[in-house]
Amino acid sequence: MITIFHGDNQELSRTAFVDATDKLTGFDILQVDAKTADDNQISQFLNSLSFISASKAICFTNFFSIPKAKLDKIIKVINSSDSNVLIWQDKQLTPAQLKLLPQAKVELFKADNIIYLCLNQIKPKNLVKFISYYHQVIDNGLYDLLLYMLKNNLRQKLTSYSSFNPDLLKKTYLQLIELDYQNKSGNLAIAKEIALERLMIKLLS
Repeated sequence: MITIFHGDNQELSRTAFVDATDKLTGFDILQVDAKTADDNQISQFLNSLSFISASKAICFTNFFSIPKAKLDKIIKVINSSDSNVLIWQDKQLTPAQLKLLPQAKVELFKADNIIYLCLNQIKPKNLVKFISYYHQVIDNGLYDLLLYMLKNNLRQKLTSYSSFNPDLLKKTYLQLIELDYQNKSGNLAIAKEIALERLMIKLLS
């Protein structure tokens, strides 16, 4: 059985993928990511005898980011096997990509539209509109997902054209990373929602 976890809500899709992996108790499991994927290794794993268990499973991270020539070979290998295959992708897949594994069970995790409306307000001198949507996001309990997507958004702006001052943009991005660390380590002196709001005020004022 093949199960695909994907969508723009990376936090939920990743959590579901990890939970499904944890449920594979008693399985001989091979963990593979896009950088280490090798069709020969996968074929050998599936076709070799296991001293751990008679059941085998492969858990792929960013399966569809594997170069196409290698991906095509791996698809042939897993299609010829009846082993459990779990696939997580860090974005929403296209219909063409999903057609490569038509027999797969597909789990789609979409981000709340209010988050996209909020992210779309990240423009210089656009603080008032951003804050309005920001408070709606927080009221809906979506802080963690917003922070995750904010970091991705600013990182993308740093690697492409942006109307923001590059130094300010980089500083804010690094502060978001530090905020996340301080919050998770329990060292944040104020509420995480207030801390994030203050960072965005500095960027958008």
